[in-house]
Amino acid sequence: MPFRAPLWKRPRAQLIALTAVVWALVLAIFLIAWPVLLPFVLAALAAYVLDPLISRLSRTRVAGRPVPRWTAVLVVYAALGALAYLAGVSILPQIYREAVRGLVELRDFLASITPEKIEGWVRSMDAFLERYGIPVDVLPSEGTRQGARFSVDLAAGIADALHHASEGMRGRVGDVVSFSRLVIAGTIQTLFFCILLFMLTAFISMDAPRIVRFFESLVPRNLRDDFRRLLRGIDSGLSGVVRGQLTIMVVNGTLTLVGLLLIPVPFAFALAALATVLYVVPIFGTILSSVPIVLLALTAGGLSKAALALGWILVIHALEAYVLNPKIMGDASKIHPVLIVLALVIGERTWGLVGALLAVPVASVFVAIFRFLHRKLAELDARAAEARAVPAATPQDATLEAPHTKGSST
Repeated sequence: MPFRAPLWKRPRAQLIALTAVVWALVLAIFLIAWPVLLPFVLAALAAYVLDPLISRLSRTRVAGRPVPRWTAVLVVYAALGALAYLAGVSILPQIYREAVRGLVELRDFLASITPEKIEGWVRSMDAFLERYGIPVDVLPSEGTRQGARFSVDLAAGIADALHHASEGMRGRVGDVVSFSRLVIAGTIQTLFFCILLFMLTAFISMDAPRIVRFFESLVPRNLRDDFRRLLRGIDSGLSGVVRGQLTIMVVNGTLTLVGLLLIPVPFAFALAALATVLYVVPIFGTILSSVPIVLLALTAGGLSKAALALGWILVIHALEAYVLNPKIMGDASKIHPVLIVLALVIGERTWGLVGALLAVPVASVFVAIFRFLHRKLAELDARAAEARAVPAATPQDATLEAPHTKGSST
């Protein structure tokens, strides 16, 4: 019997242990340097989103030769730069003007509210509740009515909330010039971040095949087929969650803008831009973007316009649920809503807004890994069952074949 060295002295076990230690250090560095690595993570996602366009363009032939990948990257980024420039000179100024005007009008509205107005609103609400028999008193000073009722001093609550809101607005938007300076400073910081992001994305896009081959080289040869299958599963899920969600976001934002302009609703461009950004976050983004649209439609045109705005939003989301999601995202990227909500809550509590934005893609990767392991376990069980069945059939086959072998040899 050949001598077998202890497990910790075997070269393969030592190599596996060293690899595990290296990956643990990489994970620890990633967690510690997370704020610094944020542009790199976003650049990797952006490069992943653009990779189908770059790959398709690099496969085209010009004068019988394929287009170099770096040329395809430059062409795609030139097109994106042209679109960004058109948006910057046409849409962004309108959004900025509407945002400033809306904040100024909100400040003036809060300043114009008097105790008499609040009293009138509360009396109207109390009359509405009494007319429909709802057991709630919002004017406790008037005395409770007969029967078991719930009493709340709504006037005092509204006055207190409006007082704090008015103070906050006066402190932040009291001077339009200072607010504009803050907006300009934020815009400059955003532009710097976007330039850095575009540079990193370009570098990753140019070397994407080489990066994938490098990670594949870290996997043992007998596991590379499984590694490729895992990558295909992750790509199938991420393509729906990332690329599909971005496509749906643009479509929903455009339809929202069209509807707000047709109804019409004040601050249509600003509301549509806000809704487009919030559509990135599933479920919660839809709810958060609908609230200001319906409220502004209610204040501008009453219940009829608010109902129209709400109806248009429901039509957009029905189109998303029954047409866009099945066609664009597909079945491979489907994640249960409970898992989406759990991922969003964990991401927001852990890393704030950035964590909420990255929560669903990370959850998609984990779901793809789980599905791969589940299929791999089923394959191993099937192979084990076949291995157990073959020895059992061998003696019987040998008995049946014995006479035939003997007859053929005579």
